[in-house]
Amino acid sequence: METKFTWVNTYKEITNWLLTKETEQFLLIEILKDVGVELSNDLNRKGEYFDLNEIDPFTFFSYINKYKKDSRRLEILKTIHAKLGFECEEPTDIVGIPTSHPLKVWLFPFEKFRTNNEINNLWKLFKQVVNRKIDNTLFQKVLSIRSVGKGKLSISFFYTDPEYYLPLDSKTISYIRRYKIKYTFSTVDEYLSISDSAKKNLKLMPYEISCQAWVHRELIDSSYNDEYVKIGSIRTLLDVLDKFNEDSYNENVAIFYRGHSSSKFELKPSIYRTISLISNEDILFKDIIARSPFEFKECDSTFEKLVKMQHYSLPTRLLDITSNPLVALFFACKDDSQENEDGRLYRFEVKERDMKYFDSDAVSVVSNISRRPMPFSIEHLKDEDDRDTVNDDGVIQYLLHEIRSEKPHFSAVIDKKHIGSVFCVKPKLDNPRIIRQEGAFFIFGIDGDKTNPAYFDYDHESYIISKSDKKKILRQLDALGINESTLFPEIEHVAKHLREKY
Repeated sequence: METKFTWVNTYKEITNWLLTKETEQFLLIEILKDVGVELSNDLNRKGEYFDLNEIDPFTFFSYINKYKKDSRRLEILKTIHAKLGFECEEPTDIVGIPTSHPLKVWLFPFEKFRTNNEINNLWKLFKQVVNRKIDNTLFQKVLSIRSVGKGKLSISFFYTDPEYYLPLDSKTISYIRRYKIKYTFSTVDEYLSISDSAKKNLKLMPYEISCQAWVHRELIDSSYNDEYVKIGSIRTLLDVLDKFNEDSYNENVAIFYRGHSSSKFELKPSIYRTISLISNEDILFKDIIARSPFEFKECDSTFEKLVKMQHYSLPTRLLDITSNPLVALFFACKDDSQENEDGRLYRFEVKERDMKYFDSDAVSVVSNISRRPMPFSIEHLKDEDDRDTVNDDGVIQYLLHEIRSEKPHFSAVIDKKHIGSVFCVKPKLDNPRIIRQEGAFFIFGIDGDKTNPAYFDYDHESYIISKSDKKKILRQLDALGINESTLFPEIEHVAKHLREKY
């Protein structure tokens, strides 16, 4: 049986180590870089970005947990354990540790907005948290920081001392509500009372409660029961999204949406629906161009060809998204073949600086994977870090050939990590459908070989659309001018909409 909570002792050692590092914040930043954590840049009062040079201990923990993939978080924790020479046993799991929001990792704002010793106050509070003696005045001062909220602070307390403090993330709150345990608080004493009540009533340590909560939420997610947030009307959707508008971000983000007519559908491109599709991806790509060459005459790149193929419903490695939530809501409700299934609406957050454009070299790399046959794989290069060795490999050379056929001046160097990435791409607005639908795309690379799509690591939320509300929502959308004829401007779709309406 797998041993759980091996991470607790490592977290305790990290906390003790951090206690002595307030004057060595540069060291904390270097440690994070060394273990493979990607750090955000700070912003000065002139509006210039620069390398982060200050950090607090809570944010250090948040950075360790910014990745959704458990294997990545565990790898980071193991590396820290080895690098700092901890004496406790190496962790083998991270069960029960809440993730931090990858776009809201910091507990302090940009330097441009720091006005009240925010980082110093976070260090002071950290020391009080370790000693389990928290002054409410300081607690309130930290809560007033623009990048801090009650849930986020409680999770930070939990990272610092998982044997004493309860994380009040959404999953844990949902779980303790089942046991009639209060979960709202205004003062530090009220928060501590919630922790004590949960420990007493459930007879579990905070890290065990957190674990139970995450397991419980996974069961909810898989069964889509009533505890899941549901959208029953346009008004409900706008109320839900309005809550996000109240949040502040450390970095500018772009918001996108996607609607699924069935809540059971996965966030995967259509080419990955069956093994026969992905096995013949290169043939599908070439065959449709061979049969309809004039349709692709104006396409300058493989990505633009994939967009055109997606337009005609041919399976590709693209996933359609939109910046308009009402458009996504339409697609979550429209498919008549799924009228007896609950739908799902996704909301994605993408850092503006991570957005790619249609002519990006990285996008060219991933797009041209679609032109390579099924045996294409970089599994044998998984542990190879030397860029020259990677680019001398025959598999990469063939991919380079495909890329340079559309970009003759493309540098003969591929960054291996691009092949295994998912990029958010802004297309050319040269297609009436894309313009009407306010569309963009996620384009998926591969995870080792072509049979597996790259891991999707963008932060997202999702909401259930009840099957019983779909027709009502479609009528509401139609009243706002969102229907098949406006989103699909081709005449056959306009005719279909009018036929159904009258």
